[in-house]
Amino acid sequence: GNVAQCIQTITVDDITPPVIACLANMTEECFGDVPSAPATLTDFINAGGTVSDNCGLDPTTFSVTESSGGTCPITITRTFSIADSCGNISQCIQTITVNDATPPVFTCPAGLTVECIGDVPAAYGTLADFINDGGNASDNCGLDPASFAVSESTSGTCPAIVTRTYSIADSCGNVSQCTQIITVDDTTPPSISCP
Repeated sequence: GNVAQCIQTITVDDITPPVIACLANMTEECFGDVPSAPATLTDFINAGGTVSDNCGLDPTTFSVTESSGGTCPITITRTFSIADSCGNISQCIQTITVNDATPPVFTCPAGLTVECIGDVPAAYGTLADFINDGGNASDNCGLDPASFAVSESTSGTCPAIVTRTYSIADSCGNVSQCTQIITVDDTTPPSISCP
């Protein structure tokens, strides 16, 4: 009944961080087209990311931070991170480029013909006036109404041609123009009565 003992010590020390592969980088035209960042590990995997660990992950440590910089293009940087059961952390970065290269769709109201220069209406001062009178302005990502502008030139006499060039930019500074022609042609002779 004599008993002897010995002790074996087994040290478990996971020093290997998880392996994480991010979602593919992407390029979008409009900020509204950028998908939301995955909020959970399951969402991340379902969206195409991969994560594995030699000993086991801690899903509650999954996180994402997002930052953006620049203007046209705007670069969105998403940093995803996760820890394993021993607190070893790995990260990966997804880059999303937002670059609107499509100019606005912009058409002017129809041209006019008037008899006298005094009959020529004033140029449209705002985008709202322009649209209310038959013009059209739209953009895939968004217009900058403050960029609405007009320039005017006149050439010839009888008829005189008034050329109005309207322009507008979108939120990335892509500019479109349209031209409205106003013809001034007096075809009515004077009225004269002799003594």
